[in-house]
Amino acid sequence: MSTETDILELALEKANYLFTIRQLDEAEAAATRILQDAEGPIVQTCLLLARIHTKRGQFVGLAGEFETAKQFLDRAQAQISSDDAPIIHVQSAIIQSEWLRQTQAYPEALKAAELALELAQSIQHLPSLIDAFAMRCQALIRQNRLDEAEATAQAALEALGSEPSEAQLAEVYYQFCQIHIKRQAYARLLDYSEQLLDISRRQNHVELEISALNNLAIYYGTLSDYKSAMQHALEVLDKSKTIGFRRSIAESQINIATIYASLLNYKEAIKRYQTALDEYDDVLDTFRKTIVNNNLGNIHYHTQQNETAIQYFRKAYEMAETINYQEMKILSLAQHSRVLVAQKQLPEALTLAREAQTLIEPLGDDVNGKQINLINLSNIHFLQGDDDQAIRLASQGIAAAKRMKDDEQEIKGYGLLAQIYRQQGDFEQALRYQVIFSTRREDFARIQRSRQILDLEIQYTIREKQKEIEQLTRENEFQALLLEQSDRIAQQNAQLIQANEELRQFAYVASHDLKEPLRMIGSYTQLIERQFKDQIDDSVAPFFGFVSEGVIRMNNLLDALLRYATIGKMESNRTQVQLTDAVDIAIINLRVLIEETGATIECDTLPAVQSVQSMLVQLFQNLISNAMKFRKPEVQPVVHISATESETEYTIRVKDNGIGINPEFCDRIFVIFQRLHTRDQYEGTGIGLSICQKIVQRLGGQIWVESQLGEGATFCFTLPK
Repeated sequence: MSTETDILELALEKANYLFTIRQLDEAEAAATRILQDAEGPIVQTCLLLARIHTKRGQFVGLAGEFETAKQFLDRAQAQISSDDAPIIHVQSAIIQSEWLRQTQAYPEALKAAELALELAQSIQHLPSLIDAFAMRCQALIRQNRLDEAEATAQAALEALGSEPSEAQLAEVYYQFCQIHIKRQAYARLLDYSEQLLDISRRQNHVELEISALNNLAIYYGTLSDYKSAMQHALEVLDKSKTIGFRRSIAESQINIATIYASLLNYKEAIKRYQTALDEYDDVLDTFRKTIVNNNLGNIHYHTQQNETAIQYFRKAYEMAETINYQEMKILSLAQHSRVLVAQKQLPEALTLAREAQTLIEPLGDDVNGKQINLINLSNIHFLQGDDDQAIRLASQGIAAAKRMKDDEQEIKGYGLLAQIYRQQGDFEQALRYQVIFSTRREDFARIQRSRQILDLEIQYTIREKQKEIEQLTRENEFQALLLEQSDRIAQQNAQLIQANEELRQFAYVASHDLKEPLRMIGSYTQLIERQFKDQIDDSVAPFFGFVSEGVIRMNNLLDALLRYATIGKMESNRTQVQLTDAVDIAIINLRVLIEETGATIECDTLPAVQSVQSMLVQLFQNLISNAMKFRKPEVQPVVHISATESETEYTIRVKDNGIGINPEFCDRIFVIFQRLHTRDQYEGTGIGLSICQKIVQRLGGQIWVESQLGEGATFCFTLPK
């Protein structure tokens, strides 16, 4: 390097890079060394140290860090003169805005950001312009001025032009993600978050990577894909602890708690929510505390602890009011009103519901809480004897619940309509809504059972993950953690394998050992029926049939569960398998059923694959028998099996001419214990298609169904070449 100045400039550039990848201690040490040199760039170094201490204050929640940051910021600003480059003035205003925002002086942060924006526009310096847009956007988000924030983010995106740098693009994507989360507009979150994750990893920007992972955890949670949500949330927790980012640790604990609540594991959810509030109160903003209190109220409502629930809903409302968070004010009012309705405190419930309705009207249809409030109002009017109003509001509540995908409120609405019409004596309408209510409630109960099974499946992995994280927190060098990444992944995979094996063993033992007491129930029931046949009244006799039928159904369910649990224990050595041979064996196994139904099985020429023949036979057998089970009345079943190929995989299609499936249920039929029809219509355990999905996943493929109601179904699955 030719001069001392060049060396110091290079050192400052390195310190800035260390700050970007959030190696704050190293960045501070490098900047401090520069500051000790009389020839060093004093102003730029002081501004960097102000950013470092502001960021550390954000990470660890220590007020002293913000005070130190302010000292460096004041020192830099005191030395800035009108002769300095305009870019220095811009950077100073940007850092001041960031410091003010982190110390929750949001109006002042906005003013500083707007000054930075004006200066950056005057010199047409794009990187500073994007930073200024970001500061303005964040200050607006903190004040819940979301329309203005989105307009600011859009202006930043337009300023980038046609060939933006990745770092600048990531900053803009981050703003959009924050806005969509605040609005609970989760459908728009995925694309921005995935792009943000890709860029942050390429740029080695760990804080943006954490943000993107956190967004994805939230997104998958809204889709009820709790495995993916938990995976991303745990990764956030892991990475946040490695860089000491306490606020992010708290937020990931909140997200994990929310996933547990969705899996009905309320004990673990409350524990994690309370940990976030108790241990990280200093770094959690009011926005997130509001959400946590509302969620705790919801849990206590569902566990029938109404007085505790009311306390949390009141606290959530008070916090939402301080930050002008309208959506959460609506939700907390609606849920508070719901508790009061349950306690038959109708005047108080009506007051809260009307207040919520007043807040809802300016926000339109897609606001979470509207569906709860409409059902509350309907229930109140019904209890007060205003049936017409109750019917109108219940119908609106059902429509709103469908828009928000709130199964619980939709089911309550149907039950309420059935109750109202029954009281009016309109038994035709009452029966109609009672049938819908019962069917939807049964479906919802199955979904809840499947969530509880999923909770069991991941608990072991979570416990092991916690041990690993505790070990990782003792590591001081982030670089060392990166070098150990491959070992950690291997360890995680081993833990997942062990967890899955324990779950399979549990299901095997449960299904196998439960058969013995079930056999005893069946045998002793028959013995009692034979021994006391002459003494049994005709009104009691059918009960023995019900018991026998229940024993048979439970035995079939345990058999199916046993098959599902032992899929992973099948032979794993892959051989060359001719798919046509697998189909032929399946047809032989189903010969009796094929003859009884008069089914025709048509099979095109199928490829040979490296796979496991026994699994493929079971797969084809399940799909063919499924086609014959769900045949149209008086129509001879026809099953056509075909194959197509791409560069990397084969796609196999099993097409039938049966009753078909409503497209909105096509994703749900693979959920274990999921049924779309009553047992009176079609027998079965609800496990067959779950077994198919598990087999295909074991073989490295994917399975889905293409269907329209009344037009047959085509089950498609892929197999890698």
